[in-house]
Parts: sequence; C-alpha cells; structure tokens
Amino acid sequence: MKLQIVSLLVMTALMLGWRFLLLRPTGLRSRVPLQNGVAVLRPPRGRNLMFAGLALGPTMLLVAVLAKVGREGQNGQFGLVLAAGLLALGGWLVVWLAAAEFRQCLRVDGRTIERVFAITRLRVRWSEVERITWNPGSRWFFIVAAGAWLWVPVDLEGIGDFAQHALVSLPPAVLQSATEARAELEFLAKVPPGRMP
Repeated sequence: MKLQIVSLLVMTALMLGWRFLLLRPTGLRSRVPLQNGVAVLRPPRGRNLMFAGLALGPTMLLVAVLAKVGREGQNGQFGLVLAAGLLALGGWLVVWLAAAEFRQCLRVDGRTIERVFAITRLRVRWSEVERITWNPGSRWFFIVAAGAWLWVPVDLEGIGDFAQHALVSLPPAVLQSATEARAELEFLAKVPPGRMP
C-alpha cells in the first residue's frame, strides 16, 4: 500500500511540477538558426522525460506486485505471462519517451514539414496540405496532409520560423479557408527573434 501511495504522489508531483514550473520555460526562442536551409523546431526540454516518469510509476508498481507474488509463492502461468508483457510494455514506453526527449523535432523548410519522434518520421510536402486549423485552447495547429495528421504546438522553439514557412508555402486555398490559423500564423511570424509568444 505504501508503494502505491508513493507512486501516486510522485506522478502527481511530476504533473504539477511540469504544469506550473516548466509550462512556459525561459530561454526558448521564436527563431532558430537554420541547418542547411532547414529550421529544426524542438519542444521544451524535460517534457518527454516527465512523460517517461509518469510511465515509470505504474511500471515500478507492477514490479513491486510481481516481487510480492513471487515471495508468497503464488505462481499462475497466465498471470506471470500477462505481468511480464505489461512490464515489457511499460519498460519499452519509458525507453521510447526517454529517446524522444533527445530526438523529437519538427524540421521545416520551403518544401516540406518533417516530424521526427523517438523512432518514427513523417514527411509531407506543403503542397499536400489539405487543411490547417488553430486550437486556441490547447495552443496548437492541426494539419491534415496526404492522409497524415500533424500537431504543431506553439511552445516549440522556432515556432516563428514555422509560421513564416507556412504563410509562404501553404496552398493559397488552404490558407484562405483557415482564417483563425492564418491570423495566428501572421502573429507568430511577427514575434521578434529573441522572444516567445
């Protein structure tokens, strides 16, 4: 019981700590130096590690339950296989999110948008974008392109570069139909290089 309470307190501290202390981190820039003509936008550091910590809590709780079951001699084959599968899934999720902390980025140039996560990549051409919308509550853009979906939050370092490329490279019909998104893109494109919106 003590481990469950400690796990709950740790997960709550991680969520509240991220929400109140790291939500608007300082030092982020609206513009980033181009790398071979490509703007590489990155999320605030620590976000994926916070998610990895949240995944680690239930995984460690499962380890404690397995250890207790092992000490008491209760060996059910189905239960052990299920627990091992859940333990492997939890461990994989922690490693995947920790890898995403260092790899996750959005690469933007005049022709393409490429989302890079822990082990996946998704690249679409600006010309393939069918729709872009702005979500003011969550503060992200939602892009539908060639059957793919992209979410672009405004707290990415280099969001001004994304906005500038979007205004120039999106198909005119898409940009005209997205009045809210266009207004936010225009605002972000005008943010001075050293500041975040």
